Amino acid sequence: MLNFLKNIKLSPEKKFWNYFLNNRKELESFIDSDLSDYTVYNKLTDEIRQFSSLLFAEVTKHSDEKYVLILTPDGKFEGINDTKKLFDSRPEIDNWIIEKFRQPRDKIHFKYDGLEFPSSDIEIFAELNPEKEKFDLQIFIRNMHFDEQKYQTIAWLYLDNILGEFNSITKIGYVDFFNLEDGKTVKNGITILELRKLIDKEIYKIS
Repeated sequence: MLNFLKNIKLSPEKKFWNYFLNNRKELESFIDSDLSDYTVYNKLTDEIRQFSSLLFAEVTKHSDEKYVLILTPDGKFEGINDTKKLFDSRPEIDNWIIEKFRQPRDKIHFKYDGLEFPSSDIEIFAELNPEKEKFDLQIFIRNMHFDEQKYQTIAWLYLDNILGEFNSITKIGYVDFFNLEDGKTVKNGITILELRKLIDKEIYKIS
């Protein structure tokens, strides 16, 4: 009875971290597996959604053999505060790295629902809105006309993971997508990595 009462008094974030600590070995086994059985990961998703319906959990492994849990609002501005709240309440966990938001990476490759293309197939015309401290974007994706929804989904994944998810949520304003014909380029177009450097220079004032 006393244990039951203690669980009732736990905060939502504490309940999530208790679950994670009690099941991290199973999650490690899942990450190291052939990823054919998602039962453990689906349960993790259910648990984090009980804390906040805006959040998702992503798990992976670094090259240093440490496991990684990424707390992400999946690109939704409304989920920023919940992401920070859960991250700030995190415990120290042996052999695990906890990250808030998808972190910026220079190189990454995505495949979605049978479609894949490199980030170099995306060219961007960016215009700074100094009042809002955001960049409005015209995003050109090579051969997007074949399946606009899939191509744009992968483009957003590249934006989240090359810019960093926090940047893609808070430093990007209006976005419009255009098809880029094979063999053509965008005049004065830049890559996503160059856009990240532009955000650093023009918004964060990092030289």
